[in-house]
Amino acid sequence: MERTARFGSLLKLLDDKNKDVQKGVQRALLEFEGDASHDLAALGINLKSDESKILSESLHAGRQRLLEEQWIVPASILSYPDGDYESFEALLRLISDFLHDGITLRPSLSDELDIIAQEAHPEVGTARELADWLFKSGRFTGNHSVPFDPRNSDLTWSLDEGQSNPLGLSLIYILVAQRLSLTVYGVNYPGHFLCLIDSQDGPTLIDAFHKGRPIIVKQLLNEHPELSTEAKKAVQQPCSLAAMLLRILANMNLAFNKAGRFDDATLVQNLMKTFRA
Repeated sequence: MERTARFGSLLKLLDDKNKDVQKGVQRALLEFEGDASHDLAALGINLKSDESKILSESLHAGRQRLLEEQWIVPASILSYPDGDYESFEALLRLISDFLHDGITLRPSLSDELDIIAQEAHPEVGTARELADWLFKSGRFTGNHSVPFDPRNSDLTWSLDEGQSNPLGLSLIYILVAQRLSLTVYGVNYPGHFLCLIDSQDGPTLIDAFHKGRPIIVKQLLNEHPELSTEAKKAVQQPCSLAAMLLRILANMNLAFNKAGRFDDATLVQNLMKTFRA
């Protein structure tokens, strides 16, 4: 309650024109680590759209600091396709929280994934069936309208909205599969992220962005000898968890630069360097 009361006092000063007051408010808001959604709900305050924008932007520095402070990459256990999924998901959750507006109540990424897995469990027995359940059904679709929106890398947003880019949809597939004890790997295909499963027809690619379309690897290689060496290598072996994290960070870096959010782009570039340290 004390925290919420402090937040209420700061909220009254948010539009104060005095620069010293504004600096003090910004410093004080760092305490909330970029998220005041529960405080807003406790106060019963409904902000106008312009007020929401100002508050979210004011909280952003706290989200930046939290991401930077808590980003720890256990490289040795992320270097394999069957690495530490708990640490992997924790880092994706950090990214998701960073990309959140900080003022809207929503469940955590892990809770959202648990809910999806519970819904799928009675109807799904194989990785191929899960792909159909998620993508062929239309539950989750490719975000064709704004492919460079940074929110595509916010998996909690993607789960709520039912859409994302190829990597975001693939990560949802992989993480839900983990909860159902099904094996789904990532494929770091150049230009378009895919997934890899075993099926009756042999190793099969799943294109989550295009309704979970299955592509038999052997057939793809036979019919498309023109594929680059890099592409041929990618479809024949799953990528590491670290490679998926690097790719989502690269997507964020591109999106932030396109949006002119250069401070965020620099932060993400620094996170990418932690994989090479």
